[in-house]
Amino acid sequence: MRFGLLASHQYLHSDDLGQRLSEMWDLAETAQGLGYDSMWTIHHYLANLATLQPISMTARLTGLTDGMTIGTAILLAPFLHPVHIAEEFATLDQISGGRVVLGLGAGYRDNEFEAFGIPRSQRAGRLTETIEIVRELWSGEEVDYRGRHYQVSGHTISVPPHQPGGPPIWIGAGAKPAVRRAARMGDAWFAPGNSPNPRYLEKALALHDRELAEAGKTREGREYPVIVELFCGPDDQTAVESALPFIEKEYMIYSEYEAISWQQSRIEELVRGTFHVGSPATLIARMESLAQLGINHVVFRPFWTGMPASLSKDSVKRFAEEVIPHFRKD
Repeated sequence: MRFGLLASHQYLHSDDLGQRLSEMWDLAETAQGLGYDSMWTIHHYLANLATLQPISMTARLTGLTDGMTIGTAILLAPFLHPVHIAEEFATLDQISGGRVVLGLGAGYRDNEFEAFGIPRSQRAGRLTETIEIVRELWSGEEVDYRGRHYQVSGHTISVPPHQPGGPPIWIGAGAKPAVRRAARMGDAWFAPGNSPNPRYLEKALALHDRELAEAGKTREGREYPVIVELFCGPDDQTAVESALPFIEKEYMIYSEYEAISWQQSRIEELVRGTFHVGSPATLIARMESLAQLGINHVVFRPFWTGMPASLSKDSVKRFAEEVIPHFRKD
């Protein structure tokens, strides 16, 4: 099993962004030194948290994470032209020496679609066309594409990617049609691991694999990544007490954009029952449960709004030293 960190680079507007960025660079170098496998950037516009943009963040992180996979979790495809995405990620792939993964998704926040003047109903179509155009451009061949949303006529990419055919494309998805699309079109499905439904992941993975088989693809050699909320403390109670105030703060901020209004009691229930917050022994058991489902790459958010960098770093270090070795005995 592989393990990575979600560089959740969103902060309070009152934060000193220079300090926060310095903490992020330090966390990336720490993760590299501790043997983590990957690091991932996030993407939102017009958020009520100060949210740094992913392509710039990804470029910076490539220089701090030698040997690690670097990617987006998730780049919002409807708001960027496919040519832009293809050129930027071919460039990132060259900069990193072929360590980049392009994680793509359709988006969900109404304010972003309104600001860009894009009907939400077009998000799936735009994502599909983006994947098709990006792959064609990365082939190095001349592209003549006529879609509903995008047209590219007689052009070739100016910067070829380092990896033959381009970086892997991982598709973030939660709803059933989107999970099917991820199986058909993606090199991996970037699964959400924080559903309060305890059987969501099991059922969605079964759906994904059925679609994979129908598309003539096999599970063998594929990455099965999942994104989770995780904090590793010396014991379960200390872990919950350390992380809960910061998770509560962030999820209450999310209420402005989410379909549900988060209640503090509900967040505490999620922290104790759904999120991966606990001692090394508890987290080993949780990771084993994910492995039994077929998950082989766990990506977790190492901090939440306002959490001191030292607390986050302690969790990342403890997880690396006391949990990860359990899955690398061979």
